[in-house]
Amino acid sequence: MELDPFDHSFQSNPYPTYEWLREEAPVYHNERLGFWALSRFDDVLVALHDTETYTSSKGVALEDDGQGASKSMIHMDPPDHTHMRKVIARRFTPRRIAELEPTVRTWATALVASLDGRLTFDVVTEYSALLPATVISVMLGLPEDEHDHVRTWTDDYLSRPEDRIEQTVDSRAAEGKLVQLAATYAAARRANPTDDILSLLVSMEVMGERLTDAEVIGMCMLLIAGGHETTSKLIANGVQLFGRHPRQRAAVIEDPQLMTQAIEELLRYTSPTQYMTRTTTRDVEVRGVTIPKDAKVALLLGSGNRDPREFERPDEFDVFRPNPRILAFGHGAHVCLGAAVARLEGRVALQEFLDAYPEYEVDETGITYLHSGNVQGPTHMPVLVPVSTGAMAAPRRRET
Repeated sequence: MELDPFDHSFQSNPYPTYEWLREEAPVYHNERLGFWALSRFDDVLVALHDTETYTSSKGVALEDDGQGASKSMIHMDPPDHTHMRKVIARRFTPRRIAELEPTVRTWATALVASLDGRLTFDVVTEYSALLPATVISVMLGLPEDEHDHVRTWTDDYLSRPEDRIEQTVDSRAAEGKLVQLAATYAAARRANPTDDILSLLVSMEVMGERLTDAEVIGMCMLLIAGGHETTSKLIANGVQLFGRHPRQRAAVIEDPQLMTQAIEELLRYTSPTQYMTRTTTRDVEVRGVTIPKDAKVALLLGSGNRDPREFERPDEFDVFRPNPRILAFGHGAHVCLGAAVARLEGRVALQEFLDAYPEYEVDETGITYLHSGNVQGPTHMPVLVPVSTGAMAAPRRRET
């Protein structure tokens, strides 16, 4: 078998390929596309922690060389990365994230209410993609009329044609629009700072120096792509899996606090970020195979999260699975800064959706998937609602 992250059939269901890789080629080399891959949980975990051997400075996706127009801390290694992250992390403290919940729940409730009376709708374009785009846009300080641009341009930026690593003309155009968006509002915040992340970025100092324009834009791009696209997929994957597993759906409706644990299982079972790329700084031996210096290495988070060496019944979705270690947000220095926000959005969005729609079916034949190398999940997912149910019914109120 060949691991080709840009094969469209692979993107809709990568897990058979991962199973083959873990058993037959845990240290895999694709000569045609010019990269290596690690697929077992322990190997991925070690590499994520070893920033001296596996550097992020030369890109974190196969098509990323770290030399683009926008740069961010995701392309840095410690200690530079550590200094910048420490400042940005002020906006992602547990207290600040907890303060977001009432607002996020209000937005989620309003989006569900907009579906009142509908017997069918696209849960991605009309729900799961809208909430994260709003949340990250508001956190950054972008006005409401830009929120839909954030969603659509990010989709276009990440999309790739089949069997091609390089960005397309359309992808680069979308990237350019996002860069211009970030630059425009960064300039506005320099002139009139407010209490948002963009104002923090344009005023912050790292080791006594202000961020450059490229670094500010890069951080915006990182937060937009990471804060919107992957969380949208997390929510949509949850709708799909609860549709397939009505007993588990009933369990989280009956006990809303179970949704916190369910989110961890969703992240394990269908990791929205399927891999992160590193580049080796030296020859490194893994399981008796030498990966040469300057090699691109895909760390397959999605495969590690299905590794039977780490998880019992790894291919079963089970919301009662007790607190597994998961790779979905990475580990080590580059563990996802927005993980708590994504967990919050996923929990609230799915609680509100299931409150309104305790019964529904997903039209599996109508699902289409994002054609991106390292982000996996649907772009369209039709949902069918029985006549007897719907968001017009008063939702149950619960303790959260």
